[in-house]
Amino acid sequence: MHFPIKHSALFVQCLLSALFIWLFVGLIWQWLEPQSRTASLRLAAAAPKTQVFNPDAVAKLFATGAGQPAHEASQLSLRALVSGAQGIAIIDGLEASAVAVKVGDQVGAYGQLIAAQHDHIVLEQHGTQKKIFLPAASMPLSQSAAPQVAHATAPQATPSKNEAAVNLTRGQLTGILQGGNLANWSKGLGTSATGGIVVEQANQQQLAQVLQLRDGDILKTINGRPLNKLDDLSLLYGAFSQQNQLSLQIQRQDQSQTISYTVNP
Repeated sequence: MHFPIKHSALFVQCLLSALFIWLFVGLIWQWLEPQSRTASLRLAAAAPKTQVFNPDAVAKLFATGAGQPAHEASQLSLRALVSGAQGIAIIDGLEASAVAVKVGDQVGAYGQLIAAQHDHIVLEQHGTQKKIFLPAASMPLSQSAAPQVAHATAPQATPSKNEAAVNLTRGQLTGILQGGNLANWSKGLGTSATGGIVVEQANQQQLAQVLQLRDGDILKTINGRPLNKLDDLSLLYGAFSQQNQLSLQIQRQDQSQTISYTVNP
C-alpha cells in the first residue's frame, strides 16, 4: 500500500526540480542574450507627412494661364489717368503702345481696374489688390506751388496783358481718352528744342483743340509744374483729371501767356 505513494512523491519532486531548473536556465539565457536582439516594433517605411490644403494652388488651376508664373503688376506703369467712379487710366506694359482702361474693365492678365484715385489706380486679382502710382505723383498736385511768374531775366510780356480764361467740362476731357491709344494722345505734339511741349499740328490733337491751343504754342508749366518734354504730357492729363482750377503757362509767338481753365462737372 505504501509503495505507490513513495513513487508518486518522488515523481512530483522530480517534476518540480525539472521545472525549477528550466526556469533558472531561462533567466540565465535572458541575462546572457545580446541586447540588440531585444524585440521592437518598427514601421517598414516612414509614414508620409500630412499634406496641408493650399487654396491658392487650387485657384491657380482655374485662373487664366494656369501653370504659368503669376503676372506682377509692377511690370505696368501708369502714364496718366482721369480719376473718379468712371475714371480712365492710360497704362504702359499691356501692349506695344499704351492703352486706356476704364474702371471696371479687365487689365489683361493683371486683374481688374477697380479704382482710379487722384494719383494712382488699384488693380485686383484673386482677392489681392495692388496700386500703381503716377510717375510724378510723389507730391499731389493740390500741394503744388502756385503758378510761376516770369523771371526778370527772361524776355516775357506782362502777364496781365496776356491772360485768357477757358471753361471746360469733365466730359470733354474724358472723351479724349476714349480712343484707348496713346498714339492719338501725342499726335501733333513734340518736344521743343528750348524745352517744353510744342503744338506742331493742333488740328490732329484733340487735347490741343479742347484747350484752345494753336500751332507753335509751347507748353511750359501746368499749375507751376514744369513741362520739359513730350513725356511730361502725363502731368498735363493728370492735372486736368484732378483739379478744377488750372493755370497753363505757354509761349506763343515768343511771348509768355497764361491760360486759366475752369473744369466743370
